[in-house]
Parts: sequence; C-alpha cells; structure tokens
Amino acid sequence: MPGTMKRLAALATTALLLTTALGATAASAAPDAGRSAPDRAAKTTLVASWYSGTLAAGATQNWQWNNNPAGAVYQVGLSPTGASTSQPCQFQVTRSWYTQLYSGERRFNWTIRNTGAIACGTQVMLSSLSSGATWALGGLAPGSSVTSVWNNNPTNVAYLPGVAPSGATSATPCQLEVTSSWYARQTNGERKFYFTVKNVGTITCAGSALLGSTSTSTTWSAGTLAPSASSGSVWNNANPTTLVYLPGLNPAVSTGTCQFGVTSSYYQQVVNSNGTVQRQYLAYYTNNGGVTCSATFLLASIT
Repeated sequence: MPGTMKRLAALATTALLLTTALGATAASAAPDAGRSAPDRAAKTTLVASWYSGTLAAGATQNWQWNNNPAGAVYQVGLSPTGASTSQPCQFQVTRSWYTQLYSGERRFNWTIRNTGAIACGTQVMLSSLSSGATWALGGLAPGSSVTSVWNNNPTNVAYLPGVAPSGATSATPCQLEVTSSWYARQTNGERKFYFTVKNVGTITCAGSALLGSTSTSTTWSAGTLAPSASSGSVWNNANPTTLVYLPGLNPAVSTGTCQFGVTSSYYQQVVNSNGTVQRQYLAYYTNNGGVTCSATFLLASIT
C-alpha cells in the first residue's frame, strides 16, 4: 500500500528511560517491495535475530555481541509481540555502547526496555553497516566526552555513528558510548552531522570514530519548531517486521544555523479494531539550535 506519514502533536522532551503513553494517529507505510531501488541497495544483511522472552512492564534486558569485525557499526531493531486489544506492546533500545577487551576483542552492548504497560516480548534484530569513514578520537578520561562533525552531507542520507575503543588493560576494558547525535544546516545550505562519544568506563583510553550511512527516499515534514521544542512521528504498518530503522533529519536553511536531533525512538505492536496486528515505529526529535526553523524527517532501513 502507498506510504503516508502523520506527525505527532508537539510534546515536552521526555527522558529516555521513562515509560511514555503514546496515543498517536496511525499512518501507513509501504511494504518493502514498494520502496525505491536505491533504498534497497543500501541495506545490509541482518546479522542476527532472536526472541527476548516475556518482560514485565518497565523491565530491562542487556545484550552483548562479541568479536565485532573491524569497521562494523551496529543498529538494533525490535518487533514486539503480545499486544492486547487495549494496550500496545512497546519496546525501546535505551542505550548502546562499544567495549574493547585486553585481547583486542571488540564488543557491542545494548539494553532494551519494555516501555509499555503490559508484560510482553520482542524479537531483537541486530543489523550493521560498514563504516565509510573513520578517524581518531584521542584519549578520553572516564566520564569525559568528545564531539565530532561530518561536513557537506547529502540531504537524503542518514548516518549511523559507532566507535572502535582501544587501550584496554588486562584488568579493565575500554568502554565508549555515542551519547547523542544531531544534524545542522548552515545558512549557506551546508548540512552537517554531529555526534558525541563519552568514556563510560573506569580507565582513560582512546578510540576511533566509525561512521556508516545509507540513503533513503522515505521522507516527510518534521514541522517547524521553536528552540528546545520537540515533536514526533509514527510510521505505521512497519513492514516487513524484520526491518531495522535508522532515523535522520534534514534541517532547512534558515536565518541562523538550524539544528535538529532525534532524542528517542520506540517500536510497538498494536491490535487494530478488526483484530489484526501491526508494528509501528515512533521517533521523537528536538530543535536543539537557537532559531525557530523546520526540518525534513528521513526514515532509512539497514536490513
């Protein structure tokens, strides 16, 4: 079916780990066969998939993927199951980070949470992109951060940042996490991508930034937002349910630098009025710049 999109009402910024009640109007998404050839060509093979088991409302679950290939950046997707006629089954990836062991082994870690109101489970899908660029981040003390910028971005590309930590000791791993990312549009039209990496471990160590990307033709207006204001979108009939989504934003040229960032995203299963079920993808974003401006939302998939 043809894909359409409807924005959610403007909302106050919500902390990542809090359960949110979502009463969005459903929109329709096209099946994979209807997507453009460039979108399909950009996807990678699903690395792995498994079922979480049943989690109580508010419960979390930690996962780890070992022996990461050099240059791989990871994105986790979810396909919740077990919605009731009155409540969705909703899950979120609350955080993800990379670890290097003394042996040199690189690991990818992440946490999922049941952010809904009922006990249910989810299929967990791990997908990856090969990084198209890499650079040294330098040394980072525990708790410190560094922000990188990638200039002259094509306007139809969504980026996936990752990290290759280095400097683990025999007793302690090096742990680095991408804690935030956002897109900026300069007054001259240049689009930039920023992301911040934090040392979430207990030793001073270093790392290299890895940047994957994929293009998409699935876009819609994210609306006009004042500085610090937030809004969101829901993508309904998110089929096939094995797709892992990668959101992006293309801020508009404005009177000053226009900046937008995705602050959180969720997957949920809902039961329709006719008894059928569907998967939805929900994303929230914020104007984190200093001028009122608009943006276009990009929805890429990497499976």
